[in-house]
Amino acid sequence: MAAARFAGVPRRAAQSSSSSSQAPLDEPPPPALTPEQVGLCREALEYFEGMCGRPEAMSDEFRRLQDTRHELMRSSNEARNAANREKNRYIDVVPFDTTRVRLKRSTTSQTSSNDYINASFIKVTEDNRVAKFISTQGPLAKTFDDFWEMVYEYQCPVIVMLTQFDSLKCDEYLPLRKQREAYGKYNVKITNAKRDSHQLWLRDVMVQCNESSRVHSVRHIEYPDWPDHGVPTNTDAVRQIRKWLQNTPMEHPIVVHCSAGIGRTGAYITIHSTIERLLLGDKSSYHLDETVKTLRTQRVGMVQTEKQYMFCYRAIADELKDLLESNR
Repeated sequence: MAAARFAGVPRRAAQSSSSSSQAPLDEPPPPALTPEQVGLCREALEYFEGMCGRPEAMSDEFRRLQDTRHELMRSSNEARNAANREKNRYIDVVPFDTTRVRLKRSTTSQTSSNDYINASFIKVTEDNRVAKFISTQGPLAKTFDDFWEMVYEYQCPVIVMLTQFDSLKCDEYLPLRKQREAYGKYNVKITNAKRDSHQLWLRDVMVQCNESSRVHSVRHIEYPDWPDHGVPTNTDAVRQIRKWLQNTPMEHPIVVHCSAGIGRTGAYITIHSTIERLLLGDKSSYHLDETVKTLRTQRVGMVQTEKQYMFCYRAIADELKDLLESNR
């Protein structure tokens, strides 16, 4: 939560524990690029800067994406099951059957509906050196247990939150006031909370299941200032999130959510994965329209607006400049 404002949660909530600190964190160190990667960044920067200077070309790309969105639709029968409808924040944003996250409790349950959560596995490429994601909605109060079960079961190392805590957009699924809370059989404790120079909140969270001795640690990064359906005034904070995650192990998926889990979430995943692919020499990552199309085959409506699509180009170009500047 930002220090200046935080819709739906009093400012004191961020400061209620001695483990919280108002002192800005040190910046994460820039990665050391190989000479080959420096060359790849220079080449990619020329392309992405060129596209940023051609708004009509970006607009045409997005328009063509919108024209083909119905071709990418898949069935969502489980999400529309009567037992699951109330678990969806929005009736028109639900996961496809083929890519939905299944809670593993289904192995002992008599009904398949018990394994449902409004969340989708997202994989931009088959390259295991590129991060995998879970795109999900902002949790509802009635789905807190499911959310923490998903994080625990799939051993998600990071939760990226791109909205504010607000009952209309995202209910307060973290124990911000008490620092510790039980959500069903999951005990969640915030062990540390600090704010960085980009107004991102970084929290270290421990999750333990009553039925297991295993404790799962997860980093929670909150960026509340990205407006719904819009874009931030600059790309700095969004790119800073990726910097904090640059050494995250790839074995398990990163959870990303906004409110519906498609607009801001889709834009962030596009930016993050494209930078990773560029550094690996994957030149197919130049084609953001194909990246977004791939995302939309896994979750409906990823990257909702033309402004968000253009923001992806700008953020990637800015990050490439940063990488080159830090490796001069």
